[in-house]
Amino acid sequence: MGRRDWKFEYTASKLSEAVQSKVNWHTERLDWWKNKKNEVFATIRKEGIEVDEKISLEFKSPKSRDWDRGAQVMVRNDLQKDLDECMEKLQAHTQRLNEYSGWQQILAANPDCSQSLDIDDWLFFFGTE
Repeated sequence: MGRRDWKFEYTASKLSEAVQSKVNWHTERLDWWKNKKNEVFATIRKEGIEVDEKISLEFKSPKSRDWDRGAQVMVRNDLQKDLDECMEKLQAHTQRLNEYSGWQQILAANPDCSQSLDIDDWLFFFGTE
């Protein structure tokens, strides 16, 4: 029997303790990323907007006028990238928090049950992110 096939017995109460630490960790990360998103938004509002006026608007030639297009307003690329990262992390931590919260509820409701864990199960409950 290979070690990937090994099984280990854990009580639901022990798994519930492990899940609580995962819930705490993802809650902390979620709060951190929410604050970071707010910082990025504040930076965008303060200094992150760029206005690109078409150069042809400076000339008085009818051929070069492009009034239909006008100016284009953009968020700085670095700030857009930061905002995208914040949103991605918020989604990932929210998903994991929901998953671990579900496990926490079922394990807390059945503290005396025992489960056989393989390495993947163990990593899910006790491993680092």
